[in-house]
Amino acid sequence: MWPHLFRINRAGTRLFIDLNYQGNDGKVVLLDIEDPARPRLLSAVSLGKKSGPHYISLSPDEDRVIVSDYFLVEDLAPGGVVQVEGDHKIHVLKVEGDKLVADPRFDLDFNRDIPTGPARPHGLAVLKSRGRDN
Repeated sequence: MWPHLFRINRAGTRLFIDLNYQGNDGKVVLLDIEDPARPRLLSAVSLGKKSGPHYISLSPDEDRVIVSDYFLVEDLAPGGVVQVEGDHKIHVLKVEGDKLVADPRFDLDFNRDIPTGPARPHGLAVLKSRGRDN
C-alpha cells in the first residue's frame, strides 16, 4: 500500500488520501485531522480491481473528490516504463458528512470514451459549473 497524493479541505479539518496498491484495488480514505496529533479514519472507498489512483482533487465546493486513475513510475528501473497502469478512469466520490460515497452518475473511462483512445488520465483541473446545484 502506498499513500500517494493528498488534499486538505480549506478548514484544515479533513484529509483525503489516495492509496495505491500496485494496481490492485486502490482506495481513497477520509481522515478527521481536527486534532493533528490524533487523526481518525472516517471513511474508505475502494476504486475497484486494477485501479491505480494517482491525482486527487477537491471540487470548488469541497463536496466531491475527483481521482485520476493512472500511475507512471519514472524513478524505478527501467525509467519511464509503466509499472502500475491503473484502470484509466476518472472516479468521483461524493463527500456526505463524514463519509465518502461513489457518485454513480459519473462514469468516465478513458479506455472506452476517448475517440483516439485508449488514453491515460493524469492531472486534473476542476472548475465550478454554472447553473448546477449538485
